[in-house]
Amino acid sequence: MNKQILNTEAQRYRGAERFFSLRRLCVFVSLCYACGLAGCVPAQTPPLLNFTPGPPAVITDETFANETFSVRYPTGWRVVTSAADAPPSVVFVAPDEQSTITLQTEPPGEPERDPLFRLETRQLFLSGLRLYAVARVPVEKWAAFQPTFERLLASVRPAG
Repeated sequence: MNKQILNTEAQRYRGAERFFSLRRLCVFVSLCYACGLAGCVPAQTPPLLNFTPGPPAVITDETFANETFSVRYPTGWRVVTSAADAPPSVVFVAPDEQSTITLQTEPPGEPERDPLFRLETRQLFLSGLRLYAVARVPVEKWAAFQPTFERLLASVRPAG
């Protein structure tokens, strides 16, 4: 009987020893993993994060305003603001998802030429502010679209 008790205690000891060695292994692997992840953190803040958050913009059902200009846009249009690290701009997208009007403070680059779309570019001068407006519309929709473009341009005001 004594032999059986000793045998049971020896088995318990071996089980506990196995448990503690497995625990040590898990702790060691976790530490290695954490140290490996620490090496993934950049030494400096990436430039893009320095610009976040971007300049404030206020968007309502019919107006858009940023730190540079404000404008009334057509009901039902989608508003896409500029990236945080880009100069102030906004793109208004018509419900047809093809027609757009872009307002920006920087001169537009060379536009993509597409014979199916008409591009109309205008410069606006408002009390020291220079804005560029670019309309991109399917050619067959230009006649119906032009009054909307003119109304939007007439509603542009400098911020303040």
